[in-house]
Amino acid sequence: MTARTNTKISDDMIAKSYEVGKAYYTEKLSLKDGIKQLTKIGMNSNSAADYVYNYSNLIQGKLFQRTTNTFATDYYLGKIYQENGIQGLRKALLSLSQHIDYYEDKSGTSVKKRREVYLKYLKLLDLESNETLYPDEVDHTIRYSEGKSKQVLVNTYERNPVARQVCIEHYGASCRVCDFDFEKTFGEMGKGFIHIHHAVDLATIGEEYSVDPTTDLIPVCPNCHAMLHRQRPAYAINELRKILNDRKRR
Repeated sequence: MTARTNTKISDDMIAKSYEVGKAYYTEKLSLKDGIKQLTKIGMNSNSAADYVYNYSNLIQGKLFQRTTNTFATDYYLGKIYQENGIQGLRKALLSLSQHIDYYEDKSGTSVKKRREVYLKYLKLLDLESNETLYPDEVDHTIRYSEGKSKQVLVNTYERNPVARQVCIEHYGASCRVCDFDFEKTFGEMGKGFIHIHHAVDLATIGEEYSVDPTTDLIPVCPNCHAMLHRQRPAYAINELRKILNDRKRR
C-alpha cells in the first residue's frame, strides 16, 4: 500500500508520471513504454507503474490501492480539475476518498495530509464532508467475513458527499421506495435531504470494489432505509416497494 521506491520521487517525476498516465489511459502509450520513460528519469519501475495506474483510477472514479505522496495527490487533482473541469474532479475525489478509507482500514494508520488535499478540492464542489454516524445503520453484532472494512466502506459510501451528489443528480432527492420528498413536505429546510442506500450485498464486496453512485447507491427516506435492512441481505428496492403498495391496496 506504499509507493515502492528506494529513491525520492521528485516533483519532475510526478509531473512526468501524470503525462504518462494520461497517455496510457488514452491508449497513446503502452504501459511498458510509459514505465520505461519514467525509469529513464530515475523513478523506480514499481512506483512508476503505481503512479500510471493511479491516474487511470482517478479519472474513472475508481478505487486505487497503491498510494502516491501528498504532492502527487495534490498535483494530479489540480491537473485533472484544470483539464476536465468539475466533472473530472468529482470522479477523482470519489476515487481518492475510497482510497483513503481503504488505506486507513488496511494499514491502521491515518493519512492526514492526503485527507487535507481531499478536503481542499472538495470545497471547489461546494460540498462538505459528512462525518455524521447513524448508529442504526451498523449492526455491531455481525461479524463480517472481512471484519471492519465492509462495515466501514458501506457506510462511508452512503455518506460520501461526491457519491451522494452524483446519486441525487441521477435519481432526484425523493425516496425511491415510497416517493417521499422532504422539500415538498418541509420546504427549504428539507431541500436535498435524503438517505443514500448502498444496494450492493456486503458478501459481494471485495478489496478492489469501487462504488458507482448511479448503480450501487439509491436515495431512500430514513424510514424506508430502516425497513430495507430489516432482513439480511437487505430487501431490494422493488421488493420493499411491492410490500408497501400491497399494504396500500388492502
